Amino acid sequence: MNTSTPHETDQQWRRDGEEIVWSRAYGPWVVEARCPVAAPFNGPSELSIRLAVGGSSEEIDQAMGEALETDGIPAALLRQIPLAEVKAGARAALAKQEDRATGLIPYPVPSRCRTEEDYALLVAELGRMRATGTTAPQGELARRLGIGKATMSERIKRARELALWDGQRLTEKATAILSQWHQNEESN
Repeated sequence: MNTSTPHETDQQWRRDGEEIVWSRAYGPWVVEARCPVAAPFNGPSELSIRLAVGGSSEEIDQAMGEALETDGIPAALLRQIPLAEVKAGARAALAKQEDRATGLIPYPVPSRCRTEEDYALLVAELGRMRATGTTAPQGELARRLGIGKATMSERIKRARELALWDGQRLTEKATAILSQWHQNEESN
């Protein structure tokens, strides 16, 4: 049974509703730790191990062979679950979310806006700057990006045309795009 070395690319953090979830593949087994965002602690409240058999018929046969060889979940796998690493990762992910929610971390606005996501990041940063008391967010963001005020105005106009900004706040469309962006960031 090859559960001794998990593949680093097979581990990830993701947001799932009101939980952040860590998962890692160990051979044919997938270990998942769920950490509720609103819990009074940072570690997982649920740990699951499941057989994740899929792929080609050869891959299925190999994974089923490994599972049959150990007669189910192997004790060695249980000893390999890095709970300290999961707790530390949960703390870091939750702190990052809290900093973003309280406006401490600026959104990474690209110097050029090409995609809807770029424009969503732009207006999200403007909203964050307004919420934190910046007196002239458009001018300050333009300076930070090294662009002129007219260019900034054109970008904001384009964000309105894309239905990402209503002039005062983010639209539902922008919020959905940013939600997906946050999920992608959390898994990196």
